[in-house]
Amino acid sequence: MSSYIFASCDEKYFMEHGYHFANSAAKQGVRAWIDIISPDPDLFLSKVRLPDAARITFTESTETDRTFYACNRFLVIDKVLKEVDEVLITDVDCFLRKPIDWSDFQSCDYSLYLRESLPGTVGWEKEGTKVGAGAVYFTHAAEEFIKTLKAQMLRYGLIWFVDQVALWQVHRHFNENNLGLRFKQMPFKYIDWEFGSDGVIWTGKGARKIQSNYLEERERAS
Repeated sequence: MSSYIFASCDEKYFMEHGYHFANSAAKQGVRAWIDIISPDPDLFLSKVRLPDAARITFTESTETDRTFYACNRFLVIDKVLKEVDEVLITDVDCFLRKPIDWSDFQSCDYSLYLRESLPGTVGWEKEGTKVGAGAVYFTHAAEEFIKTLKAQMLRYGLIWFVDQVALWQVHRHFNENNLGLRFKQMPFKYIDWEFGSDGVIWTGKGARKIQSNYLEERERAS
């Protein structure tokens, strides 16, 4: 079984977080794949030594909208799944503290971290915060889900939260219409932004990624 953890980012974010992401995965025996958004991959490669611990691909683009950076991982994941059996998609500003137990995803085709909408949110934001997009799991069997997800994101365009809104809407569509895909709730340990001792992956949300405990643990992990 070919299993990967996958993230996507621009050049700057790769320099800030990509090495830690890749090295922490390697230390835990997990294969990492990073897709880098770059206007000129050849120029970037001439200036940067890539980590040996990760597979690197490029999305060649001059787009600078942060929403595109957030969404690209879901726009290219179908290409990744042509070469791997299962993938855990994360933010690149996370790191692994423990090995991934892939048996946590046994007997499911996709996994999302579903939650109640964040307090005080309304409308688009309320719908978007029903899903934590920092950890999403897919297998080959989720091909139609991914195809529908991409179409929904492209239909809406580059609006902040579009990836989370689309994930929630497509999940609801497949679930309510009983379309045959097996779903499992994402364990919080794979998207842990509270930095708990049981966290397999610590995810740096906003200002939390500069907290001393996060940075100290990241250095130890990578």
